[in-house]
Amino acid sequence: MAPLKRERGYSPAWVTQTLQGIMIPNFILYIKKERLMNAALAYIEELRDHQQPMLKAADMHELRLAHETSNMIMNAEMKLRASIMRKESRCSHFRLDYPEPDTKNWNVWINIYKGEGGAMKLETQPFDSWPS
Repeated sequence: MAPLKRERGYSPAWVTQTLQGIMIPNFILYIKKERLMNAALAYIEELRDHQQPMLKAADMHELRLAHETSNMIMNAEMKLRASIMRKESRCSHFRLDYPEPDTKNWNVWINIYKGEGGAMKLETQPFDSWPS
């Protein structure tokens, strides 16, 4: 409900449009390269740390949009962190800097969970141990 109480801040539409501008370019969406993904992640962290806490809503409709925008920011961070972690290409995940599949090291799921202090944690789990 906090966005409803703010008189000043960022509109969910503006933050969503900014987020889309970061995540939709070909070098993030289709053909990935670590340096560019790290740059995109820095922008996402900026949105998460500075714009997301200042989302404002004029009504319940905008409050819903503010919650959706917060979830989109978290989703973008998860996608980028997992993409940076996976040092290979596989199916729709194509890394220009790692163009070949690496079944020896990367026949794994990347699990994402909330760690200490709420920080995002990533760990691998071999395909053959699913589900655990």
